[in-house]
Amino acid sequence: MPIDDEDFQTEISDDRKLQLFTDRHEFTRRFASYLNDDPPPAKILYFFGDGGNGKSLLLKHLQYHCCKKFPPQVWQQLRALPESRAAEVADFVRNAEPKSYTPIPVVKHDFGLIPIKEDKPQDRFYGLLMLRRNVAAVTKKYKFKFPNYDFACFWYLLNKGESNATLSQLFPDDVMELLTPVVETFADFPVVAQAVAVLKGIDKLGGIKRAMKLIQNRLGVSDETADEIRRKDIDTELIDCLPKLFAGDLNAAMTGRNKPDRLVMLFDTHEKMWDEKRNSQGATFWYQDEWFRRLLRALDYKLGIVVAVAGRDCPVTQLRWPNAPRFPIPEDYIDKQLVWHLSPADARDYLHKVEIDKADLADAVIKYASVNPDESWDNLQVHPFYLGLCADVVLAERRRGIELLSSDFARIPKFENKTAELTDRLLLYVDREVRSAVHSLSACRAFDEDLYVKLGAGCHFQASSANFEMLTGFSFVWKSQKRGDNWYRIHDLLRRLDADRDNPKTRRAHEVLEGHYREVGDAAEAIFHANRLDWERGVNEWVEVFDKALKKSRYKECEALLGVRDELWIKSDYWLGRVSRAEGSYYTVLARYAEGKQEYLEAVAAYDRELMLTPDNEATLNNKGVALRCLGDLQAQLSEFEAVKQSYSEAISSCTRALQIAPDHISFLNNKGIALLRMGDLQTRLAEFEVAKQSYSEAISALNSALLITPDYIYVLNSKGLALIGLGKLQSQLSEFEVAKQSYLEAISALNYALLIVPDDIGALNNKGIGLRHLGDLQAELSEFESAKLSYSEAIAAYNYALLIAPDSLNTLNNKGNVLRSLGDLQEQLSERQEALKNWQEALEMFDRSLAIAPNDDSVRNNRDSLQQLLDNLGNDTVSS
Repeated sequence: MPIDDEDFQTEISDDRKLQLFTDRHEFTRRFASYLNDDPPPAKILYFFGDGGNGKSLLLKHLQYHCCKKFPPQVWQQLRALPESRAAEVADFVRNAEPKSYTPIPVVKHDFGLIPIKEDKPQDRFYGLLMLRRNVAAVTKKYKFKFPNYDFACFWYLLNKGESNATLSQLFPDDVMELLTPVVETFADFPVVAQAVAVLKGIDKLGGIKRAMKLIQNRLGVSDETADEIRRKDIDTELIDCLPKLFAGDLNAAMTGRNKPDRLVMLFDTHEKMWDEKRNSQGATFWYQDEWFRRLLRALDYKLGIVVAVAGRDCPVTQLRWPNAPRFPIPEDYIDKQLVWHLSPADARDYLHKVEIDKADLADAVIKYASVNPDESWDNLQVHPFYLGLCADVVLAERRRGIELLSSDFARIPKFENKTAELTDRLLLYVDREVRSAVHSLSACRAFDEDLYVKLGAGCHFQASSANFEMLTGFSFVWKSQKRGDNWYRIHDLLRRLDADRDNPKTRRAHEVLEGHYREVGDAAEAIFHANRLDWERGVNEWVEVFDKALKKSRYKECEALLGVRDELWIKSDYWLGRVSRAEGSYYTVLARYAEGKQEYLEAVAAYDRELMLTPDNEATLNNKGVALRCLGDLQAQLSEFEAVKQSYSEAISSCTRALQIAPDHISFLNNKGIALLRMGDLQTRLAEFEVAKQSYSEAISALNSALLITPDYIYVLNSKGLALIGLGKLQSQLSEFEVAKQSYLEAISALNYALLIVPDDIGALNNKGIGLRHLGDLQAELSEFESAKLSYSEAIAAYNYALLIAPDSLNTLNNKGNVLRSLGDLQEQLSERQEALKNWQEALEMFDRSLAIAPNDDSVRNNRDSLQQLLDNLGNDTVSS
């Protein structure tokens, strides 16, 4: 029960490190028992330990050498051997003749791979879809099907409509072949986002619904399951159910007649799910790998599904999986295995493989590479990374015709200095050009030969193919698989050493790389290198560029910046708060509310930690107020009214504290004004009219105070416009029509003044349109029809100009749809049916464009559905949905 090509002869990697792997005999034996014991253990095998201890190489070893099912009688003989003979079992497993075992399909998922386009290993949607494709690749022989999961993914994608990938890039070939009729629909529009827009416009019955019915039938999904999936909210319910749907389909496949005896799933670098968030607390900490825990809980290990995970932290004592408030994994289901250092015997085996056989030299190297050199020989613990560096040192000298002696390793440095000394010694023995290249390349997140040559020119070392081949053969240079066959990376320990030392060659490389990536227009990579040169400059630029891209609705730029975010140095909680708030805004705009809320909460927590150190820091208080107000805005969209009120109250309080320290600070006054006007909006929504008036009045007062100091500050003018619009809506609701009209006119005046200063400000254009629309609504209610038409038309003109600047601005698309609807309603009232139909149709187009980007915006969907219902009731067959 769950807690909740042809023969799979995988081609052996030419990675020399795998060839030199020194068996962790006890781990090989334990892994083999998971594949051969009947019944199989119902546990998750978890390898944990410090960086550099060889966990990733261990998983590679298990993947390429150990996924073998032996005949029962053979395994029983091996199983009967005592622990002291684990090496014999491991050697037998590794070297068994192909005819003596059945190969087991194995899939590997590395959370540490660099995200590229839709290949995002940590993402709760795209990461799981990557796993789906990889499982399909290794189970072709058995024709595994994932009908419910695939249907849910199609439903998610066709509703989200945000992917710029093609279906064939997202789904395995067998799914694409099965869904040929649907794929043909996408032929002229292969990109998902384009196809969704086309499907929505096919006919009144709904192009997406028709496509999904066809997909349902082809996949063989029951009506009950399909209806249940469709009823779920895309971003708050369905996305969380995908791991369980995936596991359910995999469990079903493993109960079929045509199935392997075992299926192995390897997950590497689990710690990458946290990175900069490793020190986060509470819900933020647990959220990072929640989708992975959901998956592990739902798999039925008794069916022969074998899961092995590698990460730095113990899942019980450090990750605290059994204590997770949501979807815990009990300790009884975790087989935790500490990947400690090598024994002297294993270390000697490694040295033998690299042809370092002289006994006294080998013994000296082993002792030198140990973390406890003062212990007796049998108790030595040999660090794999240091052992590899020692071997590199010996071999580098051997290439120069010099054989090192045991005395060369007699002086043993302190453990914490070994990386530095060994690296220095190694590089002392290699060509000066190679030495410079190593330090330069440690600046790269990944590199290929072209980038190596580029760095050679900029960092003044001789770059040659021969030297490139030499340095990529070192033990600390690893292949960067996801970037391609010919991409590499320097081991993190060595990169960290150069960074800690502020190595001048590495620093120069960061300068060259920053310039290179700015030249080719890769802002995200340029900012990463800027961050390594000056962490605060880099983080500040990241926030500025991210906010600007989001304001202009350039979502792909935001995604690229998120791709380097986890590798940024963020050395203060203040800046962590700034970054988390920016991430929260991105997710909220795209209606990914769970992720947005998580980032806002993390921002608030970061500011609280900063305030414990500097309680009177006005910038921190102000930015905490901004994060709380953003959190309140998100909660308001989810109708969490009590939580909203609490967030806005705390935001006002935080901004007030900042103003007590800096009373005339323009941004502080502006942010307090925004928090107050948002509180007024909420109070109006809750029919708390008198206190709402007071909130709007206080907001306008704060904003006027700012304008007295700086009359031309467009952000304050924008905020004042919004406050006056909110007040006008409240006054109109209370039938105070004349003062409401005056409020709207004052709002439009403030926004016009802002546009005189910055004519292409998206916010001012959008807000002006909002003010004009509400003025038009009031004028229509007062039977001032021509004035209302004019107000609506001016609003549309403002939105059209904004969309020329930012075509994908969700707020502008939604608001233009709303004003077109209002204008059409007025024209219908005035018996101007054809003009009304034209504007209603254009309103539908705006709503559809918005929903193609952020389909989870319920208010937009409700507006669209309401308008479609109106058109259906009118019986107008010429208008398409």
